[in-house]
Amino acid sequence: MNKFLFSTTLLLMIACASAIKAQNNSATYNYSVIKSNDWVIPRNDTVDYTFNEYLGQKALLMKRKYGNYKAGTPIYPRNLNFKDGVIELDIAWPGTKGGYVGFAFRIKDAHHYETVYFRPESSGTINAIQYMPEKKADFNWWDYENDKYQAKATLPMHTWFHVKAIVKGSTVQVFVNNETKPSLVYNHLDSSLKSGSVGYWFGNSSDSAYKNLIVKAFKR
Repeated sequence: MNKFLFSTTLLLMIACASAIKAQNNSATYNYSVIKSNDWVIPRNDTVDYTFNEYLGQKALLMKRKYGNYKAGTPIYPRNLNFKDGVIELDIAWPGTKGGYVGFAFRIKDAHHYETVYFRPESSGTINAIQYMPEKKADFNWWDYENDKYQAKATLPMHTWFHVKAIVKGSTVQVFVNNETKPSLVYNHLDSSLKSGSVGYWFGNSSDSAYKNLIVKAFKR
């Protein structure tokens, strides 16, 4: 075997090994179909849900019966343990006022998680995207109003938009509608929220719609 052929073969072997290693170091979970018994989906005197269509797409539709500015509700699979990885989902806001819709990650329970949520009514402003950790019974968004927790983005008012988030260590990057540049980069994720589930998030809105949650978890 000549030196050129040997070098080419060696490079191909290294590339294949790297690809296999990368594949083996992650696990992908597809939650496009939600099995209710495997999820935490609140249904009580203030919150309800249905599986139906929104704008011709099958979706999880959440409804809040009473407005509450302290409301924050994660909806998530029970048996997922996520620390770092890639989160993708589609979100829409069907309501008429107070759109607060998003996703949550490293979810320990209903009151301990990190969230990134979107305000379609604030599209194009610094208030369009908000990051915050939640560690109290009430969703205390007023403690995280500083601009460092927020970012500008162009969001549709009532139609579907795609979200991709890359979570690694203390950093989250959030991309909207397949843009190549992240709309939000936050480098100080809460160190006390180390791992947990991933799911949808529903704030002080009358309605919200979600579909196609895909989670790629990096193995430790």
